Amino acid sequence: ATSKTGLKAPVGFDDAGKVEILLDDSSPHALVGGPSGSGKTNLLLAWIGALTTRYSPDELELYLLDFKEGVSFAQFAPGRRDTTWLPHAQLIGINVNDDREFGLALLQYLSDEMRRRAAAAKEREVTKLEDLRDADPKGRWPRVVAVIDEFQYLFAETDPLSRAALTLLEDIARRGRSQGIHLVLASQDVSGIAAFWGRPAIFEQFVLRIALPRARRVLDDQRNEATLDLPRWHAVINHESGLRHGNRIARMPNASTRGLFDKVQGEMLERWGAGTPPRLFDGSRSPRVDYLLNGIGPEQRRAPVGQTIDLYASPAIVELSDAPGRNLAVLGAGADSAERVLATAAAGMIKGYAPDTVDVVLAALVEESEGPVAGLQKWLAREGHEARVEVIRLRETKEAIEKLAKRTRERLAAGERGRTVVVLFGADAADSVLDRSGTEALRALVHFGPETGLHVLGWWRSVSRLKALLTMGAVVDDIGAWVALDVQGAELLTLLPGSLLSWSPRAGRALFFDRAQHALPHVIVVSGESPDVSESNVAESGETP
Repeated sequence: ATSKTGLKAPVGFDDAGKVEILLDDSSPHALVGGPSGSGKTNLLLAWIGALTTRYSPDELELYLLDFKEGVSFAQFAPGRRDTTWLPHAQLIGINVNDDREFGLALLQYLSDEMRRRAAAAKEREVTKLEDLRDADPKGRWPRVVAVIDEFQYLFAETDPLSRAALTLLEDIARRGRSQGIHLVLASQDVSGIAAFWGRPAIFEQFVLRIALPRARRVLDDQRNEATLDLPRWHAVINHESGLRHGNRIARMPNASTRGLFDKVQGEMLERWGAGTPPRLFDGSRSPRVDYLLNGIGPEQRRAPVGQTIDLYASPAIVELSDAPGRNLAVLGAGADSAERVLATAAAGMIKGYAPDTVDVVLAALVEESEGPVAGLQKWLAREGHEARVEVIRLRETKEAIEKLAKRTRERLAAGERGRTVVVLFGADAADSVLDRSGTEALRALVHFGPETGLHVLGWWRSVSRLKALLTMGAVVDDIGAWVALDVQGAELLTLLPGSLLSWSPRAGRALFFDRAQHALPHVIVVSGESPDVSESNVAESGETP
């Protein structure tokens, strides 16, 4: 079937026969409501199944996002047991109830796609997708359906992220219809979403309403009479913005049977070709170190600190060029996560140098860093950097720092550059052995080092201890990038004067800021591994590592 004028698919039946759901210019978006156990997920699966068996991947693309802790959409991506996937699916997000940033990224992508299509239509002097397909018959212009289950989590906080998401959602809801971009928003209860209070125009765009048993505020029925006595496996389908005369009660098939889609997906792949598996973002998983390090080539000075929360699972990278301020600080009291982030960043930075062409100083300044330093040293040896690696302990810190500072001043005076990476595990512990001259030497390293080819990557156990270093002979800008783990947003304000941060620490997440690329900090996913366990194999591209 063609999706040129819209998408029509049967999702159930009543006494009159099949009950079909329509997404087109007049019925562009859908609002689905029903409390837990009402069959909401089953309805979504039945609808997805009906659409994908009727339309080819060239006619329909799906973006599926589940904010609750369920994994219903995971079956549409290749897994260990079943390696098939849904060829229409471009992106699948599961376990993202704590990662509202991913929902925002999806809306931003849809907005960009909407603008791309609008520009293509304008170029051909048309306005709608239907006309664009006529004007560009060789182009690929499928209809896009984005399903966001439990979408209310995206607006759970009253913060800049919610406001940005609301602005994007409203724009897509208003203008997406003409470009073939359709939203399906599902929720247990839409009545308590504070972000939508006073914004009724948004829901006015959701002409298609689907109400499961005991659903509230989905239909234009203040007393919810249409859904109170609705049996299980039934739903009210309404294409008239929820007005009573448009209600049609349909019985839903059971689309939740285990393994049901495995066979169907296999048949689809045979019918339409394998193509590329969908990208899978699983909020419960962390990126692998080998994935973060992959792609760092010769002479690239790239320090990966985690994975960006976006549609492409992009590594979060700090570019450490020989320019002022190109140093990195990892902030947090918890040793495990901080040491993993620091070790991975250091491994990536050193990976860009040819073997034995860079001096590496590994400083194990706290007892709990002995293991991570040994692991990083092992990884460096495997990469051919063993000969020029120096490991120092706390008592040796002052002498080593002053020696490096002297060399830095000499190179600065002579206009020369070297290749040195200094990695400080528990950098603030050095305060106990650095007297005034030693502290000044460390300040000189972070202030002048990058211009001479020396970069400091360190873990500080508190923001205040790092800030104490960045005074007198150093400034805040000398640490051009930082990653904050178990640190409250209020503590970070000293590193970002004039900013407002609503950040609270989250397991497996960090706040990342790089003055060279960010106006405001970004949330990233940190790795649960250290470089010493990394091997050469890289996670498959179709799956978030």
